[in-house]
Amino acid sequence: MNKGVLTGLLTPEQVARDAPAGTELVREEVSAIEADGTVRFRSGDRMRPAAVLLASGSAPRRYSAQAGGDRAGTIERLTHLHSIEDAERVRTLLPPNGGRAVILGAGLIGSETASLLAEAGADVTLVSRSPVPLRRELGPVVASALLHRHDAHIRTRFGHPVSHVTAGSESVVIGLEDGERLEAHVAVVAHGTVARRPLLSGSREGSIASMRVDHWEDAAAQGAHAARSIIHDVLGGPDPGEYRFTSSYSSRIHGSMLTASGVAFPTGRWTHPIDGAAVAVGIHRSRTTAVAGLDAASTVLSIAAEICHDRHGVADGTPA
Repeated sequence: MNKGVLTGLLTPEQVARDAPAGTELVREEVSAIEADGTVRFRSGDRMRPAAVLLASGSAPRRYSAQAGGDRAGTIERLTHLHSIEDAERVRTLLPPNGGRAVILGAGLIGSETASLLAEAGADVTLVSRSPVPLRRELGPVVASALLHRHDAHIRTRFGHPVSHVTAGSESVVIGLEDGERLEAHVAVVAHGTVARRPLLSGSREGSIASMRVDHWEDAAAQGAHAARSIIHDVLGGPDPGEYRFTSSYSSRIHGSMLTASGVAFPTGRWTHPIDGAAVAVGIHRSRTTAVAGLDAASTVLSIAAEICHDRHGVADGTPA
């Protein structure tokens, strides 16, 4: 939704969500969860719920290789695109005629952001350390097809690590290791996210688990699964079983639709069931665990349905 705010399709008010009906919203900061399950707030108040679900979200992965030790947020025109405030900031830094933007990182968020800004009239350069971004997550065939879409619509600098970032009064300069300098009105760091793990006094070592989620559908599915697990434990509802990464997601990039589902394992292999089509199926330990495709949504979703019905699917790993 923050990408909708970025391009002016949505306003912050339109993406705001009220608390669900029947839910009490407590605007407090938690300071500790005690051994008996009591939640202690900074204000001094306490609450003893039947269960506690930590949904503290994620934080953008910081860019740490800048000259002089600067980080995103300390250079005026170097930012992330992780929140509504980030989206509004990027809009204010770009001139009305589109301006120049450099995107650091060509994963899903970086690719979507580059596509949206280019469609909005910005002069975009997409930079990635990897020569074929998303190769591990989507397989080499689909990742290569997406690379060609980027090359056809924007400037790309793939396989070119960043050496330093410097700031000017009206621009930011990205220096690449090959000596090239990219000057822009704004640079967006899109290096993924890390789980935001709360530091709570009284919590036992290892008692707070974290799970990285890279797309909204899986984040929502995990929240729903956690809620069903609480209903099972507290109220005796049906047991949802182990969580499996089977949620599908899609992303529109340069007019093409990228669709994927499942878990891509670093030790797995990719097969290509349809000659001439940008579709890849991920295999891990002789089981289908992931599928991805470009402009092949019906095929991808059909294969994804088979993954969902595999009762022996893999339950661990990281989202594709």
